Amino acid sequence: MTSSGRVTIGQPAPGFTCTAVVDGRFKECTLSSYTEANHWVCLVFFPKAWSFICPTEIRAFSSRLEEFLYSRSCAVVFCSTDSEHCLKAWNAASEMEGGLGGVHIPLMSDCNHQVSKAYGVLVEELGVAQRALFIIDPKGLVRAVTVNDADVGRSVDETQRVLDALVFKDEFGEGCPVDWKKGDKGIATKTEMEGKLELKKSWSEWARPKLTRAWSGASQRSMASVISMNQAHALARSSAALELASPTSDESPYSQSSASGRASPMVSPTSGVSGQSQMEEAMMLQRMENLTAAMQNQPVGLAN
Repeated sequence: MTSSGRVTIGQPAPGFTCTAVVDGRFKECTLSSYTEANHWVCLVFFPKAWSFICPTEIRAFSSRLEEFLYSRSCAVVFCSTDSEHCLKAWNAASEMEGGLGGVHIPLMSDCNHQVSKAYGVLVEELGVAQRALFIIDPKGLVRAVTVNDADVGRSVDETQRVLDALVFKDEFGEGCPVDWKKGDKGIATKTEMEGKLELKKSWSEWARPKLTRAWSGASQRSMASVISMNQAHALARSSAALELASPTSDESPYSQSSASGRASPMVSPTSGVSGQSQMEEAMMLQRMENLTAAMQNQPVGLAN
């Protein structure tokens, strides 16, 4: 497990000041020395010196160091938790002896584990760094992160391809599609906005157009039929209530209103039927009419 969270893309790269072996000599190596010179930086962590996969990577990157430095203004620094003396002896030894044979890439010593911890790639139980690679731009921001299995080496070509894509994106503001290589065309990644999203301020503003459609055409006829039906039911209930209240008395004020064919002033013709329920019933009838019309337009298959 790593000691802390790994630095993610877009974050400022943690600074460092370490001793590095450069052409057999000890030199102070800092991140700021590269960014102040407007250089990109490939900070490459490897597990340990005198191993099997690590020397293949370091020799491959060293043989193409000029392609990074002069064609891309990018420094390449390899870093491990070995001491500076171990790295110096390893670089000075020949390939037959398991050494590097004198590479020119800086080999940075992180024997106190501070850099590996800062970048979140330290394997604490082993005291070594993961096989991780960080591409840092001249502003000191992390732009790419890759972490491989300890026994899987990295590709110089892929590292340069990603670096070229980042430089292209910064220069032209376009994205780079799959397998993009230097010289290929980019893709515009910005979407033009067509105004702002307009939100209704209240429920009535949202519902008014829908209610207007529900009241139009056949919906109005449906509403009229519902209201008439509800009024008829209400009048019937009113008449029944009057008969029960005064079955024989001719002097009751209720009998006069019944005889005249009018509802009692004490009973509303539409009592028990709210406008909301009428609206809901009308809209339900409209939905049924729409469903019936849609079904009539569909072909009906006959069973054999």
